[in-house]
Amino acid sequence: MQYPFPKNTLYVPIILLFLIWGTFLLQHFGLGHYNCYGVVPRNGIGLRGILFSPLFHSGWKHIINNSIPLMVLSFFAVLFYQRTAYFVIIFGWILSGLLVWLFGNLLPGDGIGCHIGASGIVYLLASYVFFSGIFKNSRNLIAISLIVVFLYGGMIWGVIPEEFLPKFYREDSNPISWESHLAGGIVGFFFAIITRKYGPKRKVYSWENRTEPDAREQWLWEKYKESLPEEERLALEEKYGEATERKEDEEGFWFRNDTRN
Repeated sequence: MQYPFPKNTLYVPIILLFLIWGTFLLQHFGLGHYNCYGVVPRNGIGLRGILFSPLFHSGWKHIINNSIPLMVLSFFAVLFYQRTAYFVIIFGWILSGLLVWLFGNLLPGDGIGCHIGASGIVYLLASYVFFSGIFKNSRNLIAISLIVVFLYGGMIWGVIPEEFLPKFYREDSNPISWESHLAGGIVGFFFAIITRKYGPKRKVYSWENRTEPDAREQWLWEKYKESLPEEERLALEEKYGEATERKEDEEGFWFRNDTRN
């Protein structure tokens, strides 16, 4: 059975899921129990979290909640944006982690935390797929943007500090890294802007580039009008502004028959 989509649309989600679930399995054998492999803002050791933080999760609920949107959004990104999606995932991964390292835990009363989880990548892809569809002005891509809003529109609340929405966040004792969500959303928006001229674009048909009909089309149009009764022909020309154009042409050449010296 032939796969109905390009194979890379399946490979990328599988690779991402393999990385986070493989790391999660290693966590059960003790990896990361005594050392933080996430982003620790403005800390030298925390720099390694820029690469490793999306791979680590705090528990089953955390990794399951990230796995499904990561799989769906990475599939959409690769399917509709092809190689551009690789650029967005790789550099967005690094840039969003760097933003968390620079600006994480800046609110008054915040301690310095260890930011882990793939939710930053999820927000990166959701933001990129949504805004890129809008910027490219393609009906197909805008439709995908609307699907993303329908499926994951509630994610917008995840970029608000949990101190402002305590009832929304505090389902368990683990704090939520809203900074990672916000960083991913910002980076996705940024990449949607700089890649708007790359990848798939709205198809432009040949007739859209022509301001005037060609000679054959004009000839057929004139023949059609000649076959109509006088009243219908005049009404048709009035409807499409041809009567006005003819009148202007006739008035514009009044001097041809002018016999004044």
